[in-house]
Order: sequence, then C-alpha cells, then structure tokens
Amino acid sequence: MRPISLLLILIGCLWSGGCQQTRLSFTQVETPKVPSFTAPTNAPTLAKKEFTPLAPPEVISLSDELSLHLLPGTPSKLVGIHLLAVSPDAPYENLDILHTALTQLSVKLANQRDLPCIEGLTIHPSIHGLRLSLKCPASALAQAVDILAQSWSSDAYGELELSRLKRQLALDKHIRAFNGSEIEEVWADKILGSAHPYNKALNNRELQQSLDKPQLLALLAQTKAQSQWHLLLEGVPQVDDSLREQLTASLSQLGAQQRQEERFVDTFSPYGKQLFVIDAPGTVQTQVRIGYHLPMGLADQEDSAFACEALSRWLGRSFSGRLYFDLREQRGLTYGIYGRCFNNPMARILKYYGATQQQHTGAFIRGILDHLKLAAEAPPSEAELAALKTSQFSQIALRQDDPGHRIEDYSQAIARQAGSDAMAARLKRWQTLTPEELQALAQAHFGQEPVIVIRGDLARIRPDLEEKLPEWQLKVTSVD
Repeated sequence: MRPISLLLILIGCLWSGGCQQTRLSFTQVETPKVPSFTAPTNAPTLAKKEFTPLAPPEVISLSDELSLHLLPGTPSKLVGIHLLAVSPDAPYENLDILHTALTQLSVKLANQRDLPCIEGLTIHPSIHGLRLSLKCPASALAQAVDILAQSWSSDAYGELELSRLKRQLALDKHIRAFNGSEIEEVWADKILGSAHPYNKALNNRELQQSLDKPQLLALLAQTKAQSQWHLLLEGVPQVDDSLREQLTASLSQLGAQQRQEERFVDTFSPYGKQLFVIDAPGTVQTQVRIGYHLPMGLADQEDSAFACEALSRWLGRSFSGRLYFDLREQRGLTYGIYGRCFNNPMARILKYYGATQQQHTGAFIRGILDHLKLAAEAPPSEAELAALKTSQFSQIALRQDDPGHRIEDYSQAIARQAGSDAMAARLKRWQTLTPEELQALAQAHFGQEPVIVIRGDLARIRPDLEEKLPEWQLKVTSVD
C-alpha cells in the first residue's frame, strides 16, 4: 500500500508541477532616482551647532622607541590604558593566530594576577596595529602597564594549550565558511590583487595546523621586532617623574623596532568588464560587492583619502544615501546597501556592498552601476550636499564623543602616521566642498570599470545577469 501511495504522490507532483523548482520572474531595470531633501511644511527649525574637534592629545617621548599619549578621560572615571603596537610599513603576518593566542592568554592572566581590572582586558587587532586595552583605577596604573608589557614576553606563552588554540582556529575557519563570508576572501583577492601583502597576512592554514611552541614564539618575536610602541592613557591629566620612570622601565622590555628596508609597490591592474561569481547552489540570495582600488602613489594622499570617504558617504551612507534611498526605499531590491572607505597604509579601497533576492540580482547590480554613472554625470543639489555634510559632521561628532570609537580612530591615525593637523584639514575639506567638486571626484574615480564580486546560485541567476549586464563577462571563481 505504501509504495502505491508514494507513486501516486510522485505522479501528482509531475502532473501539477508542484514539486518542480519555481521559475523566477526577474525584476526589470529602472532609471535611478535620487532623494529629495525639501524640508516638510511646518517642520521645526533645528538649532545649528558648529562642530569643534577635540584638541590634539599631548604626546610625550619616553624614549626613541616609546611614546606616551594623554587623552581625555571616560565617564566611568577609570583610567583607560592602551598598549598599542603599530607597523606602518608592513602588515602584521598571521595576526589571526596571535590574536587567538592573546585571547587565551587573557583568561590565564585573569586567573593568575591579583588585579581585578585585568578581567576586562580586551584585544583589538588590525592589519597594521594591535592594541591591548584595560580600564583600571588610577592607583593600579603602573601595575597594569607592567602586566600589558609582560603579555608580549615569550615567558607568558609557556603554559598555553596549543591544541586548544589550533581547535579554535579551525573552528573559526568553519564558521567563516558556513556563514558565507568566503565572499570577503575572494573580494580581498580581487580588489587588492593576489600578490598584495594583505592577502598573505592571514589564513595561513598550513601554519595553523602544524603550529608548535617554537613557531608561536617566532611569530611573537617577529611581531615585536616590526612594531612601534605607544602607550595611550585616558583620564590621566599629568604624569610625574616617578610614574614616568616606572612606565619607561616596564615598557623597555618590549625592545627596539627593526626598520623595514623593502617598500611595497602596488601592482594592481583593473580587470575591465569581468564579473566574478562565487557559485553557491541552493542559496536564496545574492551577495554583492562592487568597488574601486584607489591608487596609493599619488602626490597628495590626503586628496585621495578624502575622495574615498566622500564618495562612500554620498552614495552609501545608509538611510539618506542615494543607493539605500533608491534600491531599498523606492524599489525594494534589498534590505540594505552601504558604502565604506578602507583607508589603510598600503591600500585604499572604496566599497559598496549589500545582498538581494535571486530575482532582483540583475536589477540590483545594474542599479548600483547606474548610480555610479549618474554621480559622474551630474552634481548633487545644494540641499543634498548640505544633508551629506550634516550627516558627516554628526557622525564625526558622535565618534568623538564615544570613548571606544575615539580611541579606535586615534589608534588608526597613528598606524597611518597621520599628522596632528589631519583632522582639522579633513573638516576644512568637508566645510568647503561644493557640488561641482563632489561631481569631479566621482568623474575622477568612477571613470574605470569597478571590481564586482558576487556570491549566489549561478544556474538560477545567470539568465538575469546575461540580460541585464550583457557587456560583462561572467567568470566563476572560488576561495583557493
């Protein structure tokens, strides 16, 4: 009886088509729309407040290799203590391994050290910097700095469980593969170029699997050797001679930096109209990354950095950006589309990113490309530019008021070797920016074809891509 029932169900499915995959009805392309910033009738007038940046922190040289930075305090009244290592001329290699080891070490320190605030130790890695942070009472400042300095000693890693460390690294790898973040690895490979040092700095699977104690200590020594050291203190109005001597003695064990002799040469070459596809059968949405590799060899790097920031904010600043307004609010093609500028010492990347349903794939990508073209063809209105400036100054003010963002931005500025007047120059550029100047930035940077990487079910979306983007060559790619 059971085989007959199953056979009848199968025949019914084939007859009705109910068991077959639903045929997609692809969304059509529309002319790009830009937001209107006309004030609503009877809307209250908001008070205008001029944004004033914080004064540059006081910087004290403790030695040729060490700098002390005194920053404003935090609302908690605890002293913010940050030991920052930066390597402006080269990325830190295998930082994912070192970060995992430091995380394990932080648990060990919390269990062994008689200092309650050590339980709050946090680790903040970036490709050119690594920051260890604590918040402690002022009376524990010298002891806390000494513990942070000792965290870089090879003796501190003698009792780490390497088997546990390797299991965590393997788990992180599987999590990245499961949640679809493989697109970020492919994106980095394409937007930077496979030979770029950033693409060789992480995910060394061979080392992660074979890692032993000598290799871990060699990695620690290499990281220390290429580092410049900075101690950032929040909420310490002044440092007397006695405290300065204690801090210098604790930090002297970090050693001297070994200067990098080789200089990086950017050899990136655009791909033309190639659209890279990560084929992911069965996925119900398409992830999209579109952007530009901005040149680093320009005479005026500040102009290039400002263009990257301005263009990312103009089109991709969430709710009031052009892409979000049109592709989400007007056409419903996505839950979110954003822009971001990655301004690192060895690469400057302008990136727009989002996700869409399968049936919207072609219209979504074409919509982004049409907005890039429109930005170069016509300047924004005065009202749109005013809204952009208001949004930008508000974001800068919020980040300045938040202690976490403030210390992160300051740390990144040190890694980029930005001067003390960099913020003032940046604000002046925003204040004086005109619609025609913003359009000129778009013309200068959107003239070449962008790099496009997507992840989705290629068999389902190929017809739509070939119809909406006939001039683009589809090229299947994957994580090596």
